[in-house]
Amino acid sequence: MGYRNAILFRWSRRDRLTVVVVAVTAAFLIGTILLLFTAVTYSETFAEPLASSETVTYHEAGDGPPPAEANATVLRVARASVNGSTVRVIGIPPDAPRVLIEGSAQWQEGRLPTIPAGVDGRAPVSRQRNRTVRGTNETVRLTVVPQERGIEFLPEQWYATNVSTAERVGVTGYFVIDHTPGGTGLGSVPAIGSPLVSALLYVIGGLEQVLWALSVAAAAGGLLVLIVVYSVTRMSVRDRLDAIRVIRSTGAPGWRVGLLFTVRAGLLVTAGVALGYAVGLITIKALVNVAIYVGLPIALDVSVTGQSATVVAAVAGLFVLLGLAAGALAAYSASTGPPSSLGRGRARGGQSSKTALARARAVVAPTLLSWRSVVPTAATLTVFGVTFLLVVSLAGLASPLGGGAGGAGTITEAGAPHPLNSRLDPDYARVLRANGTQASAEIIYAQVSDGQPYMARGAEYDAFANVTGATLVEGERPDAYDEAVIGSDLAQTLDVSVGETMTLSGSVKPGVRRVTVVGRFDAERTLDDLLVIPLETASGLATGRGQVHMIRVDGPVPTPGSRANETGAVVTGLSGPRQVTRGESFNVTATVRNVGSERETRDVTVRYGGERRTTSVAVPPGGERRTSVAFTASELGRANATADGYRHAVTVVSPDAITIPEQLPSRAPPGASLYVPVLTATGERVPNATVSMNGLELETGSKGVAIVPMPRSPGNYTITAAAGEQTATREIAVVRGAEKQLYAQLSITPESGSVLTTPTLGVGLANPWDEPMTREIRVVGPGVSRNRTVYMPPGNVTETRFSPGSGRGQPGTYTYRVTANGTTLATADYRVTGDERLVSAVASNGAYASGTPIERSIEGVFGNVQLILGVLIALSALSTVGSTTATFAQAVHARRQAIGIHRSTGATQWRVLRTILGDIARIAIPATTLALALSVVTLQFMESAGWLVFFGFRLAARMPPRVLAGIFLGGVALATLGALVATLPYLAAAPVSLLGSGDRTRTPEDDAGAPSDD
Repeated sequence: MGYRNAILFRWSRRDRLTVVVVAVTAAFLIGTILLLFTAVTYSETFAEPLASSETVTYHEAGDGPPPAEANATVLRVARASVNGSTVRVIGIPPDAPRVLIEGSAQWQEGRLPTIPAGVDGRAPVSRQRNRTVRGTNETVRLTVVPQERGIEFLPEQWYATNVSTAERVGVTGYFVIDHTPGGTGLGSVPAIGSPLVSALLYVIGGLEQVLWALSVAAAAGGLLVLIVVYSVTRMSVRDRLDAIRVIRSTGAPGWRVGLLFTVRAGLLVTAGVALGYAVGLITIKALVNVAIYVGLPIALDVSVTGQSATVVAAVAGLFVLLGLAAGALAAYSASTGPPSSLGRGRARGGQSSKTALARARAVVAPTLLSWRSVVPTAATLTVFGVTFLLVVSLAGLASPLGGGAGGAGTITEAGAPHPLNSRLDPDYARVLRANGTQASAEIIYAQVSDGQPYMARGAEYDAFANVTGATLVEGERPDAYDEAVIGSDLAQTLDVSVGETMTLSGSVKPGVRRVTVVGRFDAERTLDDLLVIPLETASGLATGRGQVHMIRVDGPVPTPGSRANETGAVVTGLSGPRQVTRGESFNVTATVRNVGSERETRDVTVRYGGERRTTSVAVPPGGERRTSVAFTASELGRANATADGYRHAVTVVSPDAITIPEQLPSRAPPGASLYVPVLTATGERVPNATVSMNGLELETGSKGVAIVPMPRSPGNYTITAAAGEQTATREIAVVRGAEKQLYAQLSITPESGSVLTTPTLGVGLANPWDEPMTREIRVVGPGVSRNRTVYMPPGNVTETRFSPGSGRGQPGTYTYRVTANGTTLATADYRVTGDERLVSAVASNGAYASGTPIERSIEGVFGNVQLILGVLIALSALSTVGSTTATFAQAVHARRQAIGIHRSTGATQWRVLRTILGDIARIAIPATTLALALSVVTLQFMESAGWLVFFGFRLAARMPPRVLAGIFLGGVALATLGALVATLPYLAAAPVSLLGSGDRTRTPEDDAGAPSDD
């Protein structure tokens, strides 16, 4: 074997150790890369229907119209005023495609509204209306019709019209929708604009940020390779100095020698990278299988794809290049210096001084090892420190062990595999608040803006702030559908200030929204990395209308303890007739809602007048059903029907009783004519009854109504009705100037319910005067404010029924009233009950978990982020042990003769080991201190440079004292372990083997084999 083959292919034990160290380092990076790329693949599979390449950008009109592009749709935007409210008028070009995004599912389509012939556009109206729109150019009178159902691409509050109308109003900006084809996967996040469907690209963009942060680990891994390969190659060169001197003295050029050692280093690294690839792939697969076996929610199938293979090849190539560079550096002095200077030792200096300084230096300075090991040891430990701090920072975002800010937790739909799959009724949050638990109904609204992923949250800001402790530090709270507040950290990430306007796209369904940031808030941990938008703005593009993903709660919720809680089907209200006649059969109806995730059958028991009836009702998940039981009215008077804490009052009257409605006006002007109906106890009109007043007798006729003229003289009068033996009276005052009013009747069914109950309001109006009347009628109360101008002919009666919106958030009595021209005509009370059983049912039939929702969301995307973080720490520690072993191996190898002399002069192996351990401590402690300082500075630099932003969450470089202490102790331990691994072979060797040069490389003149240096 010639010297070329000997240098290239004769590998000693330390060379093979070098291969192992490089393999561990490569396995660390390659395994992490494969795991992250697998997470991307999993995310694409998880959300494949959400992929979209279309983007939307907003251009201010002041910057001029956007350039014309073949693959773009331009919508004109005009800000205007309608009835004092600011609206947006969207001009849709006639050649705009009806469907902007086509998908495999109907809900994935992004459709623009159409403008019917004969009208100017669509608007938030209930029927065709004329609207005056005041714009920046001119005021325009528009004829508009209601918005199309199922078209949610634009907000329902916006006006959709044609381009010419928008330009007449005054164009203030442009939405440019780019249809340029794009792909999915890493590198597909658009650098400009917002994807019309952002959910998938939010995940991919966040993973790209994680990969960018891990590129720091890649660079650090390259540094480890450089240090290890340099150390080992330097030892190999030192072993062969005499042979190199002979080789060069016999005519071999120095560059050839340097090239051979460079290639040798490249071969070592190539072997290590190949082994590391296999180890990394096998290790990650094994860890995933173990995690699945122990029951962790892993959904990853680690495999090599085209993109991951490219990145792995790039990392492998970097390692090989660094190995070649290390070999060249290590062989430089031996290949460039004069051959005569090679192989000669240096004098170690004169006699040691006996001064105090020298004695102190003798105590501090290593005995056998050298201070030169401090710098490479600090470099390798810095890699470990940076990786550890980076993982700790990531764990602050994604680790489920982190818990929720302020002890908060979340409730999601039972059985939902991921919060994005959860669907809950937002009224459940009202249930919790009504029973003393702060709760916030929220929608996860993933966004990407100009390549930066971030998280918006649909929520009521007040409820969000009550749960999270968020504090408004600038601006004001949102008060409209197009207003939002932003967290301080997110404002820094996106460079957004209060008063600016942001364009939002859809989350899981294509769409466009535009909101003005009216406030900025501070909150704990990652909560101030959120943009909080109204629920009505987020719903439709992230969930179905009237649905939320989760309910955030402040602290634990009541635990289930009854059958109602166990089934999830609970009574939410009780209704029936208010007045019945004796002997009449009547029904009492119970409303049952199923807050669980499975179809449930519930037995409902209703009690009335000492009797009880039980009925069963089957309710689908999330549904509501009504069930009735029949009773017979027996005793006259008022009694309550009850069921599960709810009650309904029933008054029993004689079947022969008659009444004059209480709603008749109590005041009338002189000479007016009043319609007076006579009614039975059940509300039916009594024909041919007699009505008398002030000596005048009239009959009701077949319609049961008498027209009674009021006296000309003011005073108090009595109206008397008679039918058979039954009579009824009504007092009325005749007053000059009294206003003629309609009379009204307001009923609420049921009379009481929980915060989930939706009551029905019945509004009856009648004109009791013998002349037509026009009045502005208003119905007001919690969740309702309706205005309507009505025309009522003489004696006309009308009735309307409707359900008010939510507005009854706490237990108590709420009053509704009907007014006419500002005068109250009728009132009715509705009682909201607090029901702890309902609270328990909501929580027990949802999935309650502590921790912030984004932590569990990211855990779902990654499968289990603890796996990734644990692998990072474990492989980083192994690569650090390997590199410190190589570093100390060079130091011990350089002093092997000193160790041999100590051993030959009587020092035992344990005495030498103690001496070396003392040297290791003298080197490891300052090296670890330096490494810790460098790690902190590196993380601080990454934070200030904005490199610690993941998934839109700006992480602080978390360096609590216990973490720094753990890094220091871990660094010292790893350095000590590496030094022991490097030292033990020299302690086990015979002393005489440590005294020679150790040069066994063959020269061209050798004609016989040489023993291995193993």
